[in-house]
Amino acid sequence: MIVGRPSIIPELKAKLEAWLDARMAQWEAQPAGQQAPTLPMTDDGKVNVRALTLALGLRISQEQHFYKHPELRNAVNAVAEAQGLKPIGSRAGSEAEDQALTARINRIEGDRNDLARTLAEREALIERQRREIETLREQLGLLEETGMLLRTRDVI
Repeated sequence: MIVGRPSIIPELKAKLEAWLDARMAQWEAQPAGQQAPTLPMTDDGKVNVRALTLALGLRISQEQHFYKHPELRNAVNAVAEAQGLKPIGSRAGSEAEDQALTARINRIEGDRNDLARTLAEREALIERQRREIETLREQLGLLEETGMLLRTRDVI
C-alpha cells in the first residue's frame, strides 16, 4: 500500500500564526497614527508573499501555498487588512483595464469560433473531395478493365 506524504499545511499554519502574532504585536506597539505596516509589502501596498515566505524561513517554492490554501491566505489577509495593506491575490487593475481585458477575451473567443467554423467547412470539403476521387478511381478502373466509356452526366 502506497502512503502519501502528510500535508505540510498544518505545520505552515502553526509557524505562520506565531509569526503573524509577533507582527501584530509590533504593529500595536507603534504610536497610534504613526503605525507603519509590519508585514512585508510591495511598492504598491500589497502583501509581498515572497518576502513573507523567506521571513518564515521557507523555500521560495513554498510560496504557492499562500495562494492555493485559503486557511493560510485568510490569516495573512486579516493582518494585512488591519495594517492597511492590500491582501494576497488582490489585483491593482482599474475598471478600464478590466473592460479592456474582457473585450480582448471576447475578441479572441470570436476569432476562435470563426476558425473552428472555417476548419469544419474545410474538413467537410476534403471529405467530399475524397469521395469524388474514390468514385473517379472506380470509373477509371472500369475503363481500364473493359475499355468501355461510362456516361456520368445526362445526354443533352
